[in-house]
Amino acid sequence: MLRNAFIVGSPRSGTTLLGDILDLHPQIGRWYEPYFVLDRYFRNSPNDCRTASDVTDEIKRYIVSAFDYYRRKRGCDICVDKSPRNSLKIPFLREIFPDARFIHLLRDGRDTTLSINREWQKREEILRSRKHVLQAMRTIKNFLVRQPLLVHKVAALHFEVESFSSTFRGHSLLHRLRWNGRIGWGPRFAGWQAIIDQVSTLEFNALQWVKCVEAVLAESQHIEKDQFLEIRYEDFLQQPREMLESVLDFLKVPFPEDFMSRLPTLKRTNYGKWKQDFSDEEKSRIGPILNPLLVQLGYTGGDSWYKQQKN
Repeated sequence: MLRNAFIVGSPRSGTTLLGDILDLHPQIGRWYEPYFVLDRYFRNSPNDCRTASDVTDEIKRYIVSAFDYYRRKRGCDICVDKSPRNSLKIPFLREIFPDARFIHLLRDGRDTTLSINREWQKREEILRSRKHVLQAMRTIKNFLVRQPLLVHKVAALHFEVESFSSTFRGHSLLHRLRWNGRIGWGPRFAGWQAIIDQVSTLEFNALQWVKCVEAVLAESQHIEKDQFLEIRYEDFLQQPREMLESVLDFLKVPFPEDFMSRLPTLKRTNYGKWKQDFSDEEKSRIGPILNPLLVQLGYTGGDSWYKQQKN
């Protein structure tokens, strides 16, 4: 029987939306980004990449026990983790959960980069505010609300702030410990430290999409076909029932008759915003980073979307 599944993909690709929807299924329990479990032994790791060789017997026992506990307390058959960071951890996860299934939610990198960048801007605005500590604590509180079990609220809080003294100094708020004192958000790919000061924030955000998607695509070549499913965010918005039928069939659970009536309202046109929201200058900066993968994935047929056309 399938016990664990992982929604992987770049941040802002719809992983939260799909996770929330799957949580409505009576046999599925979505666990909202349990990094405080998966990264417990890697707090000081320079990035979010993990390999099979990082798994020890102790680590495996701890993580398997934590996921079993969550599934048991939630009363579900399948625990679904929707952490974007897991895009860089697939070999690690497969070593711990060899029978796990992976759902890759893919979204146009231009829209994704736009959305990632807005998340970074939010955190920069919080830091500039005189009430940044209060606002940062509110951000942490909103995350804790998504943890249904008290034991995990405590574990997440401890992992996030480490201690109240460091919190009030502002050292550990908004993931600054993860980003070497910077304000940052999202997965840290290998070598990010050498890049982040050499490019703009927007260009770095584009790289986050590229690195996450490339990592998933590379690992998908080593996963059995019945353990890996890829769906596109844009298709999901346009054909939610068909996409959900394929997801639930992939997870080997039935499609409840009233399932569609439980869904939140979907923004069917929530794509292509990059066309209006990016300036020509911004398109020219992220174009060379995104375009090779966009072409490979069929999101565009060339480079005209970011290159100025001469009359």
